Amino acid sequence: MKKLGLLVIFVAVGTMLSGCVSTAPTQSAVSAGEAEKITEEITQLTKQWSKVHITKDFDHLRRIWADDFSYTDNDGKVDKREDGFAFFEDNTDTFTSSGVVAFDLRVYGKNFAIGNGDHHEAGTDKDGKPFSRKVRFTNVWVRENGKWQVVRGHSSPLE
Repeated sequence: MKKLGLLVIFVAVGTMLSGCVSTAPTQSAVSAGEAEKITEEITQLTKQWSKVHITKDFDHLRRIWADDFSYTDNDGKVDKREDGFAFFEDNTDTFTSSGVVAFDLRVYGKNFAIGNGDHHEAGTDKDGKPFSRKVRFTNVWVRENGKWQVVRGHSSPLE
């Protein structure tokens, strides 16, 4: 356990020294106005993502998921970008609601942000059985060539 603690400290200090993360407690790597604009943009992108089950706008996912995107689902499975497309496009559930009910974003620079929130969805499965799912998620956003994309994500069940 002592070695793990030292490793965590080493990584944290190394990351701060490399300039990858702002050492200030909040969004000081960009102006307040710029952080607000970034927050609005990523919040909208996240809300659109959360409704893809209903809107069937799979192209939205292609735009916001980076080529090296991976997602650790609530069962511990790590999916790559193509696995995620298949999950959404081949899903046989009927959704009556799907969306973000809480969202928070931390902007750590002009090109890096981390968002987390709660996603709730409801409907019926392929056998007509009703479902209600609630998860908490974290997504890592990177801006390349002026475009925000998710490179990594994770979700955990709330129920």
